Amino acid sequence: MDKGHKKCLILWMRIQYWADSILRFVRENGIEDGVMTVEDIRSGFETRGTELAGIDRGVLMRALKLLEQKGKAVIFKGN
Repeated sequence: MDKGHKKCLILWMRIQYWADSILRFVRENGIEDGVMTVEDIRSGFETRGTELAGIDRGVLMRALKLLEQKGKAVIFKGN
């Protein structure tokens, strides 16, 4: 993960799995056109008890970027 090759990321599930999990969560909860923050996904009320609860922020961002590349999500900075 770093230029000095002293850090690495070991995944137990592929990023595609997490992207699919996010899409499934969104569809099951009827929030396809909604807006959620990264923290809402990681630790919000809606995700309690799901596999997304407590997801590593780096893994979540990679999954969201993959969804964005596929035209299934939009990432934007807000205040």
